[in-house]
Amino acid sequence: MEETGTDILKVMNENLLYDGESKIRSTADLNKFRRYSRKDKIFIDQMDIIKRLSDQTQGRYPILITIHGLIASVFHGTGFAGNYSTMGYGLSVFNREQPQKMKQVFEMYTDSLIELVDCSLEAGADGVFYAALGGEKNWFDHDEYMESVSVHEQRLYQHIKEKTKLNVLHICKSDIDFERFTVLEPAVVNWGIYHNNLSLTDGAKLFPNSVILGGFPDRSGVLVDGTKEEIEAHTEMVLNEMKGKPFIVGSDCTLPTEISPERIHCVVEAVKKLSGR
Repeated sequence: MEETGTDILKVMNENLLYDGESKIRSTADLNKFRRYSRKDKIFIDQMDIIKRLSDQTQGRYPILITIHGLIASVFHGTGFAGNYSTMGYGLSVFNREQPQKMKQVFEMYTDSLIELVDCSLEAGADGVFYAALGGEKNWFDHDEYMESVSVHEQRLYQHIKEKTKLNVLHICKSDIDFERFTVLEPAVVNWGIYHNNLSLTDGAKLFPNSVILGGFPDRSGVLVDGTKEEIEAHTEMVLNEMKGKPFIVGSDCTLPTEISPERIHCVVEAVKKLSGR
């Protein structure tokens, strides 16, 4: 944080809701899905990470803990994490073939995630970064998602909002049906601007009561490859586009691990200069 000058500490969560053994390949395996709670090592390990970070930062930065969304977490439970792009469609197939059973699965994982939210905040997190999958138009269709998934996701996100005002909805992937997520009414919303046909300005119209987070591409582009002058020019462009609207400068998604902190710091300094701070 000292090297970049950024304002918020966002913590990734690699303690996935998975038992480490099961492989759920078909509807015949659906009984292998299970509920998780604070008694599980997954929760205990994640709470320990948050507590240590909280103790170290001592309130200097708000800590946002990543909570993998409902679809992401159920997919992790299949045992094929890392293969979502090629295998994530399986959840929509399971839902069409066994809707009642999948309703139980979604309810079970919603309860697990609600408890994970509570544990994370108890351990010292200040807010939640909710990383949502399932918006892709080519797997679940709109009505199917709203009826089978969103009803549970709304319960989960409402709980998050009741627990913390610092809640960020991150909408992953491309070719997204954004209407699936407007009902969540997040405090802050972030999506892949450069991978979807939804600009910052249009997103502000779609989420009129949310602060918009973004402006920079993530894995490539000006922040990763550009000069200092190009980074500053891009910062000015997005600030001008969002002038007068609630806005946080950030990236579409996760930046490369190897990116120089100086590049991020360049954005921070440009924001300060352009906003007169």
